[in-house]
Amino acid sequence: MTFNNFSYRKQKEYVEWLEDAKPGTLGRTLVIHTEEAGLPDLRTVRIAFLGIPEDRASTDQRGTRDASRAVRKELYALFPGSWDFSVADLGDILPGRDTVDSMAALEELCVEILRCNCIPFVLGGSSDLSLSLYRAYSHLEQLVNVGVAHSRIALGQDSDPLSDQNVLSHMLTAKPYSLYNLAHIGHQAYYVAPEVLDLFEKMHFHAHRLGEVRGQIQEIEPLVRDADLMIFNNHVVRMADAPGQSNPSPNGLTAEELCAAMRYAGMSDKLTSVGYFDYNPQLDPTRQNAQLIAQAFWYFLEGVQWRKGDYPLRPKADYTRFTVLLESQSQELIFYKSPFSGRWWMEVPAHPGQDARQHLMPCSLKDYELAQQGEIPDRWWKAVHKAL
Repeated sequence: MTFNNFSYRKQKEYVEWLEDAKPGTLGRTLVIHTEEAGLPDLRTVRIAFLGIPEDRASTDQRGTRDASRAVRKELYALFPGSWDFSVADLGDILPGRDTVDSMAALEELCVEILRCNCIPFVLGGSSDLSLSLYRAYSHLEQLVNVGVAHSRIALGQDSDPLSDQNVLSHMLTAKPYSLYNLAHIGHQAYYVAPEVLDLFEKMHFHAHRLGEVRGQIQEIEPLVRDADLMIFNNHVVRMADAPGQSNPSPNGLTAEELCAAMRYAGMSDKLTSVGYFDYNPQLDPTRQNAQLIAQAFWYFLEGVQWRKGDYPLRPKADYTRFTVLLESQSQELIFYKSPFSGRWWMEVPAHPGQDARQHLMPCSLKDYELAQQGEIPDRWWKAVHKAL
């Protein structure tokens, strides 16, 4: 396997960190891509960590290009959990002549990683790079569900050049069109124009503001479980816990909630790639934010260890079925509960040509209890209208 635009950055300090790492730490146990050893066989690796030091297309995220360097130093010092899979550090994609070159290299590499049934975990860099992760799925000829955790919704004008301010607009208009569903988590209402939320509603996308998830992070689990690609932006975390951000807010997810969300992502049998963007180490003198991202990645790996082979890997016949008759709506809702993980799904009416994976939608016990009270869950309505 050859990647002409890909190279491990062999700065002296990287080598020193590996040599100085304590026995048993990730610095000693990760499969490292080096010039001498070459690229690991990705068919034998479960997760591939890679950085992309690129921020030239950003409007106010300059400095995020140094994120992977800062996070690696903290990551190598952590001890692994009781994991039965290999994790590779592929290094950094060297910046191209311009952002377009860098993004093309990232897209190409993600395609190859995905084809090896390996999960790419990409650390940016500015969030415009997340478009490359999305475009990688078009090569696999499948529709993709995208989850985004961010304090803002990046729906600027798609007629403007790609940047961290309009990456979602470019995602919505990219050809070929591969997006089936978009779930946005943690936006702060005073940062989002009402017409943006109106567009989400019109397209039957999910937008859950910070107040809906803060303090009850378990409610985002079905949204994360339904995603093929999860994009985490450093700005979703409050400044007190994540100081390395150029547009900080005193409000946001806590460090613990970010780690919980990462664990949910790891546990999802459907999720196949993750990106983390917009961390600026120049604004993080105590390395607190770098430590948080390294720990969040650790929790993602912990989640992967606890994957149960649930739907869509296991047929729904293996689950316990619950039927709720809504007399006022003359509607029957069918729920499924996994005996392996205790997680819930609800059945969505199938339509000709619909992706079979969308027939069962992840939900929560709360949705089932809502149906028992005679109410149709909002996520069911959105799924039905989207399929029409």
